[in-house]
Amino acid sequence: MKKVKALSVFSGGLDSILSVLILRQQGIEVEGIYFETPFFTSERARESAKRIGIPLKIIDITDEMLSIIKNPRFGYGTCLNPCLDCRLLMIKKAAEIMKREGFDFIFTGEVIGQRPMSQTKRALLKIKELCGCGDYLLLPLSARHLPLTLPEREGKVDRNRLLGIHGRSRKEQMRLAEAFGIDSYPSPAGGCLLTDKAFSGRLMDLLIHQKEIKKRDILLLKLGRHFRINPLTKVILGRNRRENEDISSLITPEDSYLNVLEYPGPLVLIPYGGDDEGRRQAAILAASYSDAPSNVPIIKVKICHDNKTYYINAPPQPKTNLHRFMIKPYEKN
Repeated sequence: MKKVKALSVFSGGLDSILSVLILRQQGIEVEGIYFETPFFTSERARESAKRIGIPLKIIDITDEMLSIIKNPRFGYGTCLNPCLDCRLLMIKKAAEIMKREGFDFIFTGEVIGQRPMSQTKRALLKIKELCGCGDYLLLPLSARHLPLTLPEREGKVDRNRLLGIHGRSRKEQMRLAEAFGIDSYPSPAGGCLLTDKAFSGRLMDLLIHQKEIKKRDILLLKLGRHFRINPLTKVILGRNRRENEDISSLITPEDSYLNVLEYPGPLVLIPYGGDDEGRRQAAILAASYSDAPSNVPIIKVKICHDNKTYYINAPPQPKTNLHRFMIKPYEKN
């Protein structure tokens, strides 16, 4: 008899771990897939997949996610998080892999009612309707609240051994974890940076001022202090040695970068170079956030721009005077 194979859209959280274990109890062979972007990375999924012993494939969907963020069909959550559109994208891509690689169905660890935007019963049924594979999409933890799927009707999955968990309480999942002998697992926090106000504010600024956004630009949003001097000039200041090193590793020949010569201070990056006024103001930021004594009136700043190096004598200012340039956290209209 041919072995039943299922593809898990695997987050690495407790719910996705439990959904895998519940199906494996039925003798189903499971593999996992994780869709990665700089907004949500795969470390947790890799660790959890290794812990429970399933193969895990990582697929980068950064470009598709950027297109969705710019124009989400179903709108945003509290920040720039297009949760329903994002989930639909993942299920559609998983369905393509299911058909191409011969899996019998796909499944997720989602629980009805756990998240207010993407995990209501209405939202999950909408995803099933639009993904083009709704009859093949199983939710083992909440299956009893949903219509029968094709693998259940065909006898590949025993519905009586699936669950009917609903709501935000984690008590049932914790009980199951104990029953399966799982004594450590990731916290239920989603880990998506798009739900973070500070990160979303920086991303919104990027969407407003930059036509083409690269993966490097998103990685920079995670680092340092961010200032918008003018439409052509965004300035990023490292907050410590580690951030200075991380920012330095992302510099390209198109960028300008600055640092104070005589005192410790931040590496200052201007992605794509900025303009003359922006670089002058960036030098003031470099001086103001350096460790120079407060009574030093002028600080020498080195600027590397367009394969040339030159120097500016910058007057440091109180940081409160510079807060007007700082990119603000996202506020929903």
